[in-house]
Amino acid sequence: MTVSLLTKAALPAAALAALAIGMAGNSTAQSGQTQTGPLDCEIAVSTGRYGRTYEGLVHAAEDTSGSYELTINKRGASGRAMISQSGTFRVAAGKSETLGQATFGGLPPSAVIAELTLRWNGQTLTCDNDIDL
Repeated sequence: MTVSLLTKAALPAAALAALAIGMAGNSTAQSGQTQTGPLDCEIAVSTGRYGRTYEGLVHAAEDTSGSYELTINKRGASGRAMISQSGTFRVAAGKSETLGQATFGGLPPSAVIAELTLRWNGQTLTCDNDIDL
C-alpha cells in the first residue's frame, strides 16, 4: 500500500477535489500532485514486509536542479531517532526522483514525522507527512 501526501499548500485544494469526486471506490492508495511552479514534493508512505517506508520525492514540470533536506523523526518504546539526508538533485522535465528514504518497523504512522525541503533558484518548498487540515 502506498499513500502519497501532498505539499501543505495543496492539501485544501486536494480535499475539495476529493469531496467533488466523492472518493470513488475503496482505494488502498492516495495520490496526486499540484504543481507549485516547476517543482512539487511529496512524502510517499508505503507498507511492506519490513515496515513502513517514508520516501522523499521531487516531481518536475521543467528541468530543475537544487538542493534538498529530508528529515525523519521517529519516537517509540525504544526511544527517539532522527534521520537527516541531504544533498543536491537534478530532475528532468516530466520526471520524478527519489531523494531519500527510511523504513521503520512496528510503529504506528503517528510515531513518524517526515519533512522534505527543496531549494532551487532562490525558492523553497517544504512538504511533510502531516495531513491534518
